[in-house]
Amino acid sequence: MPILRIKNGPHKGLEVDLKGENLVIGRDENPDGLQILDQGISRRHAEVFRIGEMFFIRDLGSRNGTFVNEEKITEELLRAGDEVKIGSTVCLFEDRRASERRTSARAAGDLADLEQISATTTIRLDLLGDDDDLASDPVQETQESRDLQVLYRVAKTIAAERDIKGLAKKVVKLAATAVEAAHGYMFIKHPDKGELTLAGSFERDGKAREQPVVSRAVIKRVLQFNRGVLSSDASTDDRFKDRGSVVMKGIRSVICAPLVAMDQICGVLYLSSSKVAEAFDAEDLELVTTIGIQAGMAVQGITLSLAQEKNYLELVGALVRAIEMRDPLSRGHSERVATYSSGIAQAMGLSRSRNRRVQLAALLHNIGMLFLTPEEAARTTADPDLDQKRIELACQLLDKTQGMTFLVPAVRHHRERFDGTGYPDGLKGEDIPLEARLISVANDFDVHVSQAAERGEDVPTKDVVGKLMQLGGTNYDPKILDALMTAHQEGWLYKPQERVKLG
Repeated sequence: MPILRIKNGPHKGLEVDLKGENLVIGRDENPDGLQILDQGISRRHAEVFRIGEMFFIRDLGSRNGTFVNEEKITEELLRAGDEVKIGSTVCLFEDRRASERRTSARAAGDLADLEQISATTTIRLDLLGDDDDLASDPVQETQESRDLQVLYRVAKTIAAERDIKGLAKKVVKLAATAVEAAHGYMFIKHPDKGELTLAGSFERDGKAREQPVVSRAVIKRVLQFNRGVLSSDASTDDRFKDRGSVVMKGIRSVICAPLVAMDQICGVLYLSSSKVAEAFDAEDLELVTTIGIQAGMAVQGITLSLAQEKNYLELVGALVRAIEMRDPLSRGHSERVATYSSGIAQAMGLSRSRNRRVQLAALLHNIGMLFLTPEEAARTTADPDLDQKRIELACQLLDKTQGMTFLVPAVRHHRERFDGTGYPDGLKGEDIPLEARLISVANDFDVHVSQAAERGEDVPTKDVVGKLMQLGGTNYDPKILDALMTAHQEGWLYKPQERVKLG
């Protein structure tokens, strides 16, 4: 029978059977619910409900949110070992059989051993022989279950992260928490120079440190032999006891595992404790080593993706420069439009991937100029037929270029108008793709600023923004104009966070 066990607060130790179809958790008294008198909990905070043999938790619009394994959720499937946090109260979702094993252990006088096991997350990676029987070892089953949860969370983090520093920070925290380390660090190795750079850190006491508390000797040994190192007490370990860093920094128990991908070390994961009572063991090393392999593959994947993106942008940059060589007056126009588009996208709260997509489309929105004569190119702003030709040629090129087809809708429709009077298809309102509506505003903003500069006029940027605002609802989407104003006021219009660089 699944249960919720409260881990802290005045209700600590309370176990609630999940035998009904649903259980409402909140401050209100409810005969079929769970009342928790916690000021951070709403009157009806969350609901645990059942579908078949599976249990889910759903936030009921609470003020402070519902968290599963430290991640804010709207609705989430619960698995054995998951921690649910509402307000300041933490509950553990587990199976009744695990609770019965705890009761049996207490009766046998093994409470101390049980608490030590409960506080440690480990996994056994040794192969079982014919005579091994996991069913007869309930403690081992609990350890494996909890460590599989850790590895699942690491895998989930890896799947969601596209930034090495963001990945490092989260993985270090997961690994350090799993083995109860006081300090945790992830270092990334430079592919050419071989230098290590700190990418993410974790301090159990929450205090940031100017320098990481590490032993260089331990890290060098991992890099030299390409295998993890465990030292239960580095101060008495013959390999490191004479090292000054071990003595001066009070380093005791240490685990250092390589980040490995395709037999190459791309960094190290380093965890330590300053207390002998918190010594790591071989099972901790096995878990951290497994995390290191996962993290190493993720780091390499992100690195390759960034390299691919750099090559892609170099190609885009070459195309943009080829366009602008034909018309000196438009030099820098495409890159400025891309920068403005990114700032507006940031103000609208678009995701990083969508922001990058907008920028690429903005960089290439004028690519059709390559196929026009200089005389034709100079007349596109005044001749809608020539401008439509420019757009059609751009779309034909993008559609035939592998990996660029997804940019066609934004490029094709960036001259549409919100009231339906634009071209080439006369789309209206939100029928126009969002990326195209956004580039339309960014493009015309740059045109107004550039034309004023050509006339020798010193027109304040805010006046250009105001001029476009007057045309809102006719030419432009009012929401995007509001985002333009926000981006201008916040400075994102000129220095967006996700700006692409063409080299």
